[in-house]
Amino acid sequence: MRVPKEVVQQLLKAKQLVIASHLGPEGDAIGSALALALGLKQLGKRAEVIAKNGVPHRYAFLPGADSVRSCPSFKPDLLVLVDCADIKRADLPERLRCGDLPVLVVDHHPPSHQNPNGWTMWVAPKAAATGEMIAVLLRTLKVTFTREIATCLYAALVADTGVFRFRNTTPRVLRLAAFLLERGVDPQEVVERTVEMRSFAATRLLGRMLSKARLEPERGLCWAVLSHKDFTQTNTTDEDTENFANFLRAVEGVRVAVLFREIEQNHVRVSFRSQEGVDVAAIARKFGGGGHPVAAGCRLREPLKVTVVKVLKAVRQILDSESTLSLGR
Repeated sequence: MRVPKEVVQQLLKAKQLVIASHLGPEGDAIGSALALALGLKQLGKRAEVIAKNGVPHRYAFLPGADSVRSCPSFKPDLLVLVDCADIKRADLPERLRCGDLPVLVVDHHPPSHQNPNGWTMWVAPKAAATGEMIAVLLRTLKVTFTREIATCLYAALVADTGVFRFRNTTPRVLRLAAFLLERGVDPQEVVERTVEMRSFAATRLLGRMLSKARLEPERGLCWAVLSHKDFTQTNTTDEDTENFANFLRAVEGVRVAVLFREIEQNHVRVSFRSQEGVDVAAIARKFGGGGHPVAAGCRLREPLKVTVVKVLKAVRQILDSESTLSLGR
């Protein structure tokens, strides 16, 4: 994997940079942004990570997370979007979203749109995580991989490889993981804090989700709905649901899992998970979202019941059409 020259040139030219990712950032987004900021600071750049809604609690231990701001403290001359290629999905204050800043994109998701804005875009769909791309970029910039940078990148890899168990866990990814471990990463701490650990309130919410799960065995579809009332009664937020959809996908015979979360009235987040062979990112894109073929998501500004009916109809159509095709072979 090589970094395009224009990416390196733009980063070296910029003096004051703002780094952001998508709404509802997970380990790859947060880890990549923090690692890039730490690396750019080594080069004498002024770099800040922006997350309008803050860093999710489970990632607050990552080096540099305590310096993440809701808006920049200076006037940037470059906006860097990591793990995100759509300004509409970026976790940014409105003035940056609508500004005329030059934009550099570093992302491993296949682009869902053209590039009419003249952005500099480095998209590498074969990368296991954006963190893998950031590692290559920092090497190209001759940044020293400190324990802090390595920890952020390791968290990124853990998130998007499912703790090195998904099929995107290539020999190249494992070599990078070994390199990061040699820089002092504590693998047990990273996995426990980003994947396994959850509060008692979040554990109660998980139990509630599992009790409400529905299975359509003939389709291989498992889905569940968490209402705003569920969050209120358990004193939790949507942040507490990270990795919940994986429990639905783990049910034997399930090909697609869908989790609906009502954030507030007329605001629903939807997470899709699938086994190999069903591209849920394509489904998410129909509703303005995106992601990976086996893990994707979207947001709908509609009532919960309307969203559930509409999204499940689209999922069922995909699964039913695939079943028909397989019977016809």
